Amino acid sequence: MFSEKNLIYDNDTFRKFINICLDEKVISIDTEFVRNNTYYPRLCLLQIGTSKGSYAIDPNKISNLLLLKKILREKNILKIFHSPRQDIEIFFHLFGSLPNNIFDTQIAYSFISQEYQISYEKLVLNILKIKLDKTFQYYDWTLRPINQNQLNYALNDVYYLRKLYFKIKQKLTSRNRFDWVLEESKIYLDKKLYLNPSENYWKNIYPSKVKHVNLFKLKKIFEWREKKCINFNISRKLVFSDKDVIKLIKNPKNLNTLSIKYKLNNKDLIMFEKILSNNSDTLLENETRLLKINFELLTVLKIILKITSDELNISQNLIATTSDLKKLHFKNNKNSKLFKNWRNEVFGNKIEKFFNNKLKIVAKEKKFFIQKN
Repeated sequence: MFSEKNLIYDNDTFRKFINICLDEKVISIDTEFVRNNTYYPRLCLLQIGTSKGSYAIDPNKISNLLLLKKILREKNILKIFHSPRQDIEIFFHLFGSLPNNIFDTQIAYSFISQEYQISYEKLVLNILKIKLDKTFQYYDWTLRPINQNQLNYALNDVYYLRKLYFKIKQKLTSRNRFDWVLEESKIYLDKKLYLNPSENYWKNIYPSKVKHVNLFKLKKIFEWREKKCINFNISRKLVFSDKDVIKLIKNPKNLNTLSIKYKLNNKDLIMFEKILSNNSDTLLENETRLLKINFELLTVLKIILKITSDELNISQNLIATTSDLKKLHFKNNKNSKLFKNWRNEVFGNKIEKFFNNKLKIVAKEKKFFIQKN
């Protein structure tokens, strides 16, 4: 399907290809990367689909990769991705900036079906009726040379991604939801997603999974680990696993054994001993704020959400999560995302009318419906 001509591995060809892309209105983008032993993902292959064909760029052979930033930042080119968080993370750390004007097919599908976070493979099957070959899904893309089968695998993603876009666009346009997807896709264009403050990692540890852990020690050890990982660009598991951090905090006597396992130096050992000797008794579960939840209201809101989802054939989770609903009250909801943009149009205004006794829920033939009050 593709040939060696579809693989770009010299600066001159890459420069010409960038100029071709700058004349495009829509391009599809995908990446192959590895991050087994590194903190940041390592770009191994970049694939771009255009109206003139699909091409793979070998970043190891290109010294002027910065030219790609022109395409990513160009507001007049719509960039098609599927679940692009990791792709955009790569670009952010390479170029220090985020793309403009993106369209996520995973989000888009949730606007025309009730399926949430669909995989690319399943989306291609659902929309295009094509079963993708996933032989190289877990392949080590650092290896060279790239053979024909690997090239076909990589380029098929952006080739079909363009086709998906035009098919889904038709469905969205007929329902006046295309702009909703553009708006929702912007969730990936927030720098906070790709910045990893070392002092914040501890928040990924959930009290429901870890009980009675000293919060001060947890914060400090994870902060130390994050700084080390960032400075040396090495994965967390090579420095100290989450599991071993918890084990150490619960039983400081494990330090000697773990120091051998992770080859800690004297400076690290001194730092650990200082942290572990701290007598703070603040525990992780005490830090968790419990919301006052009106469970009767939550039940009603879930019913309205289900009715809305069924009526519009939009994924419930895309409209609102249970966490979103728990934060709602009869008053002062102006900061909730449910009362902004497309969500307000499909769901927020119904909630507001319900709060103001302008809507009611009725049951007919074992089904719920919304009626004017």
